[in-house]
Amino acid sequence: MNNIVIHGASSFLGKSFINSLLTKNINILIVARSTSQIQNYESSPNITVIRYNKSISEIDCQRLQATYPTFFDFSWNGVFGTDRNTPEQFTVNIPLIISSIEFATKLGVKHWIGVGSQAEYGSSKNIITEDDICNPTTMYGKSKLICSKISSELCEAYNIEHSWLRLFSVYGPNDNHDWLIPYLIKEMLMDKDINVTKGEQIWDYLYIDDVSEVLFKLMHAKGVGIANLGSGQPIVIKDLIKKIKSLTNSNSNINFGAIDYRSDQVMSMLPNISKLKTHLNWEPKINLEIGLKDTIKSFKVLAR
Repeated sequence: MNNIVIHGASSFLGKSFINSLLTKNINILIVARSTSQIQNYESSPNITVIRYNKSISEIDCQRLQATYPTFFDFSWNGVFGTDRNTPEQFTVNIPLIISSIEFATKLGVKHWIGVGSQAEYGSSKNIITEDDICNPTTMYGKSKLICSKISSELCEAYNIEHSWLRLFSVYGPNDNHDWLIPYLIKEMLMDKDINVTKGEQIWDYLYIDDVSEVLFKLMHAKGVGIANLGSGQPIVIKDLIKKIKSLTNSNSNINFGAIDYRSDQVMSMLPNISKLKTHLNWEPKINLEIGLKDTIKSFKVLAR
């Protein structure tokens, strides 16, 4: 039986990954803040929940009898646009990552896996590889980049395998309704008029089940280091909006250009994902249309 640790179980990635593991013979140790909304897991037979108040370092590892070879860290403070230039990006998240890895060493973890972001690269019109120079424009991107380096150095010092997945855009059922795709679906199902930018951005979207498959494969692999995680199939946002409108059979009026681009607007997200594909012998399985249909279906279920 595999034993894993998950920190950040209340996040979209955390919840989706845990749900994908519930039918597998895997023991999951969830470490979570005392205020984290994860009550649904506390009665699951293969899940143990340990809570802390301020820092994960508060947990007494001696009370844990099993060994946990793999540690997934999805925790992060301030992922939304309004929070991406606050001091907490540095003051909260950098100590959070350091304490996470130090806690992992006490558990005897062999492979630590963290989640970075395309925001670490900043703005680029070209296809992005892991060797490209990073020039993040937000405190969120800068702190993620710092954590990619700190986590790599610490894992090397502690002789732990290291994986840092620079995630581009992910979507799927049960995502936060403030993100673009869920927001559009919600509004279009109600036939509301929608104000958007000109939609010239070119972004990459990966379905959440494909992300969970990557995470599962990493449980049985060596560390990949820093690797891009995306679909490799970018789409122009204007075309994405039109596709969602068609799939929802919506009567919404879409007012393109009614909203100005932000001053730090990312106009293109074009990841090269060959490193991760080769390392895991992995290919994204869910194309955008199928993923959007499943996401739309989940909204219709909620509306009943």
